[in-house]
Amino acid sequence: MKQRVKLLTTWVATCVLLSSPCIPAQGGLLKPDVDFSNYNVPLYEQIVNRIKAKGAPRLRKGKYSRDRYFIVPFAYQRRWNNPQFSHSFLSVIHLLPEGKKLGVRSGFKRGRYQGRGFEAFTISWVPHDFDRNTHLCVFDGFGSRLFATWNKCPISVGRSFTLAETLKLAVNTKNNVGMWGPYEIRK
Repeated sequence: MKQRVKLLTTWVATCVLLSSPCIPAQGGLLKPDVDFSNYNVPLYEQIVNRIKAKGAPRLRKGKYSRDRYFIVPFAYQRRWNNPQFSHSFLSVIHLLPEGKKLGVRSGFKRGRYQGRGFEAFTISWVPHDFDRNTHLCVFDGFGSRLFATWNKCPISVGRSFTLAETLKLAVNTKNNVGMWGPYEIRK
């Protein structure tokens, strides 16, 4: 008798599940809709505006007498986390107190924000010709992910691209770009 009841309940449960209507589930059901107001704004401008918007509340009104440093980590990738189309990079921002002048440094982007001088530098190390040849060989050959000596990919000379250049690479190859921060750090 117990076996017949068990079989009947299993059969009823299966019928109910198979005949029930499908309801699409959305991950952000309680979240607001996606904001497309910046859709036509270039990605570089969107990133700079977001850094300003997220960093401004941390600056507080009034004077401060010390230099402040921030990092902004980034990453981009295509679907399925393919290492050939993934890249992580970092921007470092040095914000000076009011009245302090910048020293002589080449390669740093300079500017002013809320009456204070700043300099920024991006570390985005990729092959020197990556803007013209995006087909990067990362791992090739049996066991190449475990043993570097078994990798058949050629060694290529690298260089550090600017933030604008790196974001342009991501846009041109239709990668998803992620940004975190800015996070305040010590010198």
